[in-house]
Amino acid sequence: YNISVIEGGEERNFSQLSGGEQMSAALATRLSLIKVISKSDVVFLDEPTQNLDVQRRENLSEQIRNIHGFKQLFIISHDDTFNEHCDHIIHVEKISGESRINY
Repeated sequence: YNISVIEGGEERNFSQLSGGEQMSAALATRLSLIKVISKSDVVFLDEPTQNLDVQRRENLSEQIRNIHGFKQLFIISHDDTFNEHCDHIIHVEKISGESRINY
């Protein structure tokens, strides 16, 4: 398969993209495949903003908020970029060797 990204009328091959752009394109591809192949209603995204610059993290956060077709979308992240786009936030932190959960 050949994955290309068209942006501003310019088509670029996956290998020509920056690391952050590759992560964004790969995430979009994965979400499409999850929906079509597995017909899953639940998606877990583990650290989806890893290797993304600030602008791409914010853009991805907004795009994830607009994803439809899934009943539940869970984001596991150390990045607080998603906070304003989430319905519920659960913080897990280790204090004095003990995990604490805050809702």
